[in-house]
Amino acid sequence: MTLAIAGWARRDPGRLAFVDRGAGVSYGALDRRIGALAAWLARQGIAPGDMVALTLRDDMAHITAALALLRLGCDQVSLASHDPPALRQAIAGRLRPALLLGDEAADALPGLAFLRLDPAAAMAGGHDAPARTGRFVLSSSGTTGRPKLVRLGEADIAAQIARRTGEGRVYYRSITVEHNNARKYHLGLLSLGATTVLSNCATLPDLAEACARFRIERVTLPPERAAALADLQARAGAHPWPAHTSLAVFGAAVAPALRRRLMAEVTPGLVVNYSTTEVGTITLAGPADHARHPDGVGRPLEGVALRIVDDAGRDLPPGVPGLVRLRAPGMAQGYLDDPPAAARAFHDGWFQPGDRGWIEPDGTLVFAGRDAEMMMLGTINIFPAEIERAAEGFPGVADCAAFALRSPALGDIPALAVVETAPGALDVAALAAACRAKLGLRAPRRVVVVGTLPRTATGKVQRDRLAALAGG
Repeated sequence: MTLAIAGWARRDPGRLAFVDRGAGVSYGALDRRIGALAAWLARQGIAPGDMVALTLRDDMAHITAALALLRLGCDQVSLASHDPPALRQAIAGRLRPALLLGDEAADALPGLAFLRLDPAAAMAGGHDAPARTGRFVLSSSGTTGRPKLVRLGEADIAAQIARRTGEGRVYYRSITVEHNNARKYHLGLLSLGATTVLSNCATLPDLAEACARFRIERVTLPPERAAALADLQARAGAHPWPAHTSLAVFGAAVAPALRRRLMAEVTPGLVVNYSTTEVGTITLAGPADHARHPDGVGRPLEGVALRIVDDAGRDLPPGVPGLVRLRAPGMAQGYLDDPPAAARAFHDGWFQPGDRGWIEPDGTLVFAGRDAEMMMLGTINIFPAEIERAAEGFPGVADCAAFALRSPALGDIPALAVVETAPGALDVAALAAACRAKLGLRAPRRVVVVGTLPRTATGKVQRDRLAALAGG
């Protein structure tokens, strides 16, 4: 994408690449910043082929540094400031970067050289660096075990984002660039010549007004922020949601009840997508799909091949649940330093993310759940998603997540954590009975009311923390 940025800078230097703290950053200005910072990093001794770790909180500084390292021909990994020190240290130990580029001395890690980013000195130095190309190492969330490390090049990220053409010119994503999901998305959009309004430009209470002011055409939110947005837009006196702005929800299955609320309170232009770090966006469900397939995540995007297979890898017919397999341009080809995980996930050019689902006759994928989250009560297999679907929409339920309580005798005892719409609004016994009527033996044996569901920044429920909260 550094070559794409240089191309846009030549053809249309005034074209906006980013809006940062309310001010525009053109492609021409961005290209100059990248060149100056790349030259400064080279003067600090960073050389092509080096692995460099980043802990940079400011979105624009992080993006510029990431692009400068790509131009130098360096590989890079983000060791996010919000991650626990032990996790940052563990990933650094696996990748052995030459140094850590950070913005606070407290970000330094034992045994790793530290370089504090000095944007003012970098911009004053001048002299562009020769254009090379580097690669990203992205880590998975680690919610289902040891984080997996994926290496993607610039061309891979550009190929993944190319499936998203036609969604607009100006984009906003609510999470910061320290998150792999956001960094890959924002950098990929540069290859399309798009404009990204950074997360520091809008807070949720003022998001509708920001969309109008910056002419944002696509907003992307995780499910819990989307739910909060629906609450805000339903209030009297809320700023009207602009007709030119569509809403995408990512990161987890989006319940039919939430889809209906978002389309009623925010915008009928709602899209839901299914994606993975290794492949990018796989399917997309648009406004016309939600009524036809309330639980569906849409049909494969152009260039994506999708199969459902059994445990032996044999194809299954439409409507029969099984394991999801994918193939697409820009897809990762394996995991770093984890041959067993790579052998489980990559099969003869296909990627198997560990998700289960089925394909409807019209090609829509219905997501059933992750294999790693499947509960086994004796000989009964239970996915959290089926319990959550049974509870969603019940009076008094604002949000919910199923999880397992471990039992030496029985295996996984299904439980359900529920966030109430208001204190005391939920009849717990009635909800449990309703779930039993729908699910039989798969129903939750315990229902607990919690103030909020613990989630990652990308919306994934941290089910192990729910079990701890419930005393399991």
